[in-house]
Amino acid sequence: MNSISTIITFILNSIAGMRFEDYIDIFLVALIIYQIISLVKGTRSGQVLLGLGVLAVAYFLSAKFQLLTLSFMMSYLLSNLFLVVVLLFTPDIRRGLARAGRFSFAKTNPVLAEAINEVVRACFFMAEKRTGALIAFERRVSLGEYIEAGAKIGAVVSDRLLLAIFNTAAPLHDGAAIIHDGRLAAAGCFLPLLPSEDSVSRFFGTRHRAAIGLSRESDALVVVVSEERGLVSLVRDGEVEVMMGAASLRDRLLSHMGLKSRKDKSPKALKM
Repeated sequence: MNSISTIITFILNSIAGMRFEDYIDIFLVALIIYQIISLVKGTRSGQVLLGLGVLAVAYFLSAKFQLLTLSFMMSYLLSNLFLVVVLLFTPDIRRGLARAGRFSFAKTNPVLAEAINEVVRACFFMAEKRTGALIAFERRVSLGEYIEAGAKIGAVVSDRLLLAIFNTAAPLHDGAAIIHDGRLAAAGCFLPLLPSEDSVSRFFGTRHRAAIGLSRESDALVVVVSEERGLVSLVRDGEVEVMMGAASLRDRLLSHMGLKSRKDKSPKALKM
C-alpha cells in the first residue's frame, strides 16, 4: 500500500513541477503516435510494425541473456533500421505527408462541382442497372503515373460519357476513370490492388480492393459501383463508406474536395 501511495505522490509531484512547454511537448508526441497508429491500423504495414516490435523484444532478450548469435543478428538489423523503415513504410509515409499537408479551405470551382454532379448521377444510375464502375478524383497527390498508363481522354465529365466508358461491352470498362481538375483525364487505368494477404481483401472484390489500394497510396477519393450488390461506395484513406443516396455522395465529395455545397445544384435523375 505504501508503494502505491509513493508512486501516486511521485506522479503528482512530477505533474506539479511541469512547465507549460512540457504539456505541449507531451501533446505533440501523443498526436504523432496517434497519427502513426491510425495510418497503419488494419494495413499490411501494421503487421510489419508489430513484427518490428517482436524483433525489438528479441534484441532485448538476447542482450539480457547473452545470446550471442541472436544479439549479433539483431544488432546488424537495428543498425540499418532507418533504411528498413523507409523501404517498408514508403506508401504510408507518402500518405501521411499528404494528409499532413492537406488544407480544407472551402472554395468554389464550378467545373469540378459540375463534374461531381455528373459522376453522382451516373454512379447511381449504374448501381440501379448493376453496372460496375471505378472513378477516382485526384486531389493533392498526383495520379499522373496511373493516368499515363491508361487511355487519355481529356474531356468534360458527363454522365453519358461515363455510362459509355463503363458499359460492359466497352474496352475500357474494366479499368478506372480518373478525374483531374474537374475533367476526365483518362479511363481504363489500372490502380494498385490491395495485397491479397491483407485482412480487408477477403470482404471485397477487385474494384473495391483497387479503390482501397489507391486511397492508401494517395489522398484520392474513389467512388465504386458494385455490380454484385448494386451499391455505391466512397473510399477515402483506406476506409469504405456505403452511400445511402445521391445527395449523401455529392455532399461527401464536395466536402472532401474542399468545395462549398450548393443546395440548388443537387443531381437530377438521369433519364435514358
